[in-house]
Amino acid sequence: MQQSDGRFQVGAMLDRTQGFEPGHWREALAFAQDAGLDGVLFAHSRTIDADLDADELLSARRAFEEAGMFIETGVGELGPSGEDDERLADLEASLNAAATLGARRVFGFTRTVRDPGLIDHAAQLERIARRLHALRPVLERNDQVLNVKTHEDLSSSQVLALVEGAGPDRFAVSLDVANLVVRGEDPVAAARRLTPHIRQTHLEDVALFFVDAGLRRRLLPCGQGVFDWPALIEVLRQNPVDTLVIEQHLGRFDADIFAPSWFDAEPHVVAAELAGLVAGAVRTEAASRDGSGPTLDDLEPQTTIDERRRALRIGATALRAHAAVWTEVVA
Repeated sequence: MQQSDGRFQVGAMLDRTQGFEPGHWREALAFAQDAGLDGVLFAHSRTIDADLDADELLSARRAFEEAGMFIETGVGELGPSGEDDERLADLEASLNAAATLGARRVFGFTRTVRDPGLIDHAAQLERIARRLHALRPVLERNDQVLNVKTHEDLSSSQVLALVEGAGPDRFAVSLDVANLVVRGEDPVAAARRLTPHIRQTHLEDVALFFVDAGLRRRLLPCGQGVFDWPALIEVLRQNPVDTLVIEQHLGRFDADIFAPSWFDAEPHVVAAELAGLVAGAVRTEAASRDGSGPTLDDLEPQTTIDERRRALRIGATALRAHAAVWTEVVA
């Protein structure tokens, strides 16, 4: 682990969002090298080869090893959608492909629906939990850990329950800090709740704006938004994670905190954390007014591929700087 000598490896998630089409992993590797990154997280092994061809996966593994870079990957949706047999077969194939890549640490995401008046959310979580248990033999055979991502549809407490229920020896957390905001959670506090189970990261920063229904989240490079990066780095050092992976994606979400019905699906919300997010929105809008930060209109257009690649470079620089400062403080 890089924690022992006070250093993290810094990488990025590279896919179509940054202009790297499936099968073009060599271009992603070349970009990562040029950007001075330590490794790459692919959304899925199919990003490397659509058919999960073993020879192509092994070629990618060797190329990354020769470059001295880490390679991580995802395995797709854990649920609750799809028929169990079909979804589990696909997940097993994905885990085996990740093993061929040499990835012992993988992540999966969820797509639950949060609507207390329409769909039973607990039943969706139970279905996902059964699938996790069913995957244990595959994980044991491949000596892998499957990390449940803090996706925008789950609270940190729900992710934690899934991990602890399935067994933290083979299941852990992939921490996506920006998604926690959608559920009204402060990323630092949520990361503390998830400690010591965090083994992967998806990192980006956010600007928060007031809209009629509540808070609107827009993504920014690490270090340019409202997140407390020194505090996040400190919490991450208490977990078995040694890679800081930037995920500069295009997700656009609101947290409808001004709608009383929103809280019906959010029993986990803590007043102090929600107040912290509101304070972040106050800071964002103050910066917008004085010109030191972007306005919501500035962030409404979809960024270009070049802009997203530039954001990765900016974020990598910021993360390295924050990690270095933290190391100096505790040395």
